Amino acid sequence: MSNRFPGCVLVALLACWSISLSSTGFGVDPVTKYSKRKPWTTSRVIGSPDPPLPYTTTRAYPNLQFNRCLDVAPLPGSNRIFVVEQNARIVSFEDRPDVANAELAIDLTKDIPGVKQAYAIEFHPDFANNRFCYVCYIRDPNLPDGTHVARFRVTDTNPPTIDPSTETTIITWLSGGHNGCCLKFGPDGYLYISTGDGAGPNPPDPNRVGQDIRDLLSSILRIDVDRREEGRNYLIPKDNPFVDHPGARGEIWAYGLRNPWRMSFDQKTGDLWVGDVGWELWESMIRVERGGNYGWSVMEARQPINPDWSRGPTPIRAPEIAHLHTESSSITDGLTYYGNRLPEMAGLHIYGDYDTGKLWGFRYENGLIAQHRELADTTHRIVGFGMDHAGELLIIDHIAGTFHRLSPNPEKSQHDFFPRRISQSGLFASLSQDLLQAAEGVVPYTINSELWSDYATAERHIGLPKDSAIKPEGAAWKFPTDTVLARTLSIEMVRGDASSRKRIETQILHFNGQDWMPYTYQWNDEQNDAELVNALGDDVTLEIRDAKAPDGVRNQSWRFAGRGECQRCHNLRSGPALAFNAHQLNRTIAFQEQPDNQLDALVEMGVLERPLKDKERTLIANVSDHSQDLESRARSYLHSNCAHCHRMHAGGSVLSKMQFDLPIDKTDMLGAAPNQGTFGIVGARVIEPGDPHRSILLYRMAKLGGGRMPHIGSNEVDLQGLDLLERWIQGMPKRAESDRDESIERSNAADSDWLDQLRSTSDTMECSALIAKLLSTQAGAFKLCRSIDRNELATSTLGMAIEQAAQHADLSTRELFERFLSPEKRIKRLGSYVNPEQILALPGDASAGRKLFFETDSMSCKNCHQIRGQGTAIGPDLTSIGQKYNRSQILENILEPSKVIDPKFATVQIETDAGQVLTGILVRKDEKLTVLQDAQNRVTEIPNNEIVRIITQRQSLMPDGLFREMTAQQLADLLEYLHSLK
Repeated sequence: MSNRFPGCVLVALLACWSISLSSTGFGVDPVTKYSKRKPWTTSRVIGSPDPPLPYTTTRAYPNLQFNRCLDVAPLPGSNRIFVVEQNARIVSFEDRPDVANAELAIDLTKDIPGVKQAYAIEFHPDFANNRFCYVCYIRDPNLPDGTHVARFRVTDTNPPTIDPSTETTIITWLSGGHNGCCLKFGPDGYLYISTGDGAGPNPPDPNRVGQDIRDLLSSILRIDVDRREEGRNYLIPKDNPFVDHPGARGEIWAYGLRNPWRMSFDQKTGDLWVGDVGWELWESMIRVERGGNYGWSVMEARQPINPDWSRGPTPIRAPEIAHLHTESSSITDGLTYYGNRLPEMAGLHIYGDYDTGKLWGFRYENGLIAQHRELADTTHRIVGFGMDHAGELLIIDHIAGTFHRLSPNPEKSQHDFFPRRISQSGLFASLSQDLLQAAEGVVPYTINSELWSDYATAERHIGLPKDSAIKPEGAAWKFPTDTVLARTLSIEMVRGDASSRKRIETQILHFNGQDWMPYTYQWNDEQNDAELVNALGDDVTLEIRDAKAPDGVRNQSWRFAGRGECQRCHNLRSGPALAFNAHQLNRTIAFQEQPDNQLDALVEMGVLERPLKDKERTLIANVSDHSQDLESRARSYLHSNCAHCHRMHAGGSVLSKMQFDLPIDKTDMLGAAPNQGTFGIVGARVIEPGDPHRSILLYRMAKLGGGRMPHIGSNEVDLQGLDLLERWIQGMPKRAESDRDESIERSNAADSDWLDQLRSTSDTMECSALIAKLLSTQAGAFKLCRSIDRNELATSTLGMAIEQAAQHADLSTRELFERFLSPEKRIKRLGSYVNPEQILALPGDASAGRKLFFETDSMSCKNCHQIRGQGTAIGPDLTSIGQKYNRSQILENILEPSKVIDPKFATVQIETDAGQVLTGILVRKDEKLTVLQDAQNRVTEIPNNEIVRIITQRQSLMPDGLFREMTAQQLADLLEYLHSLK
């Protein structure tokens, strides 16, 4: 569900308990204030509105169970299958459905000193003659040779065993949290080995090995185990890509991988596929090529992580498939299927996810991914895949210790029964315009700290199936299957007039026993029902009468979030259910005009299974209660609005952590350099104590367009939230005098002086000059913006400042001031959310697209790109782009130009000792000069002794928000023209 919530406490809901309790089946008896709620029996929020997936899983070898199995491989020339257990035991069993026993082949912990775990097994292609197998096992962590690939001989006995006395160590590398350790023989007869970065999850790649080919880590290795060379029990093939590269390890076939846990070869095409386990946001499926660089840890799939770090010798390549952590968070590669059980799947590459249990399949045809789709949604902990002797797929469930097969899904489609209208959900007894009356057994509740929801207010309800209750165990409470949380958002159509409030949407979270599934319902104009929004979401424009808006009208964009957007916040990594938890519910409520604790009331009514102990009653501050501590309120605001992404493992590429219960010195916010762009602010920090205008956190909140936060769930700037955080940051002790940058201090003083003069002068020319000075730096522009927010400028000066800012050459400056423009002066454009399928479906006019490219000043395409010699060669030449990419890929590059950037076109930002910030492509750097070429094709030479710092940017020079200023038809026309270039 989207993270769009109101920023003020909903006072009206304090009274809703006394209004709603009588209408939901609660009565008051002489013993307790609240009798136990009546069972909720009217719910229809069961299952899904989507058709069932085509496959499910069935148990293979139902009489067998293993201890945390990790890998499986059929023993050549036999009917036996070998299984690797994590505890370093390897067992085998006969490949027949009714098999009931597995026999021990080797216990590495007993037979080889120091072994702690085993990860993989692979049999030699010529096993019939040499009986060799290869095992990857792990010793203690952080040992230089703690990860071993060893060769053993398998006995010719019944049952077969692995002879520990025949061990030969083939290759070793550093042991750590990410060991990789998949073994596969390729069609060329060489052994391919995956290695991880040898570290834990955070910080990412602390040893900086991802782009370093001088060691074996973060790589796919390729070695010849049938030959030896001096000092090695293997030979490095002469055609490996880095054999002749100075200082490189010749064993490396590809690199830039975080933890390539499992990989496989397509038996027919020879393609090597690897699943690379992601860090914070992306999981990757990669087709490995000779010398390929897959980005870690400069990039995590499509997301920059450490853009300033040095890169390897080959260009970074994007993964063929990248899954957001909303649907996959620990990817496991499988295999390309050529079995006989499911002939319709022949040639389909199948892979899965450990955390979500989902399985996907795709075909790789003519260099492109085709027929990519979800196949099944299971509860398995999918740690690996294998084949039986018939070539049929086996899915390994790590925790259960069982094997499974894909089978056609026998479930009949029940998606037609899922409620398409909120009136069909069973949540509400009445949907009258004045009162949203809960159904019998559905409970209203309120929370301490609401999220900013673009001026909307919320009503909240929880429905527990029948007479079930929540088990409050630890931070992540255990909710009954088919629990429903509902939030109804309403907005004043006349700002400040509560009687004009109109319901906009009801968002529900349905707990299916494993995940919270989000759905959004859009209210109709009659306010008597709401309809289910499609999975991709929708957008509308609300016309709000607002005396503070230009011309008294605010055309407010409202986004009904798609289900994928909702799951960016509501997922397993975001922490406990975002609003229904102890620190949000621990508050005083009104009951019959008497104060009471909401947690106690929920216990008495049977919503919570037991009372909470004092140590469990955590409390978050009320953002709108000015009697509470400023820091507590500011931390509460960040927790409610930001912490679901900005916490460990939750998907935020910024390392700052914003949950309220973390000590401030552990949040990595104070004085931390931003790693996702500075917007040209010299000396920018995530939070610069004592200086809000150099705090990127605040700047992102104040702007619209690219880089705005929150980047989903909100389209309007929260002025009260900005004021709160600005006062908090302003009141922080500044850095010690010795740590301050004098040039920044001078620039700060100049900005403040210019702003003071602007407030006091009425001379038009002087005002214009002062505004231009402030707009010349982003910190100055930010101060001017906040001065306008505080109504500190005269009316004539205000209009002049907005006009100059709206015409500024820098897009970030325009986006900072855009919210001050009247609706008719705002650019009629696509906006922040574009559905690529809609653009691809529009017929385009190539001639109109050519005109856009070469003749439209606002597009500026020709200023950076050449086509057949026309234009400027700052960025890549596009003369044959239609031959290189299909329409979908070209559109992706337009919509997200910074996803994948060729290193030679990466931009850098240079800060000089005079306070200048220069951005462009690095043309040349020698002992004396650094030469930049900017987006306007200007070439600037900067003496090296004047440079304070050089920062490699994650952004392309092509603005991320370019499409926002276009109409849908313009974008379709441009796309058609570019695709015609072949």
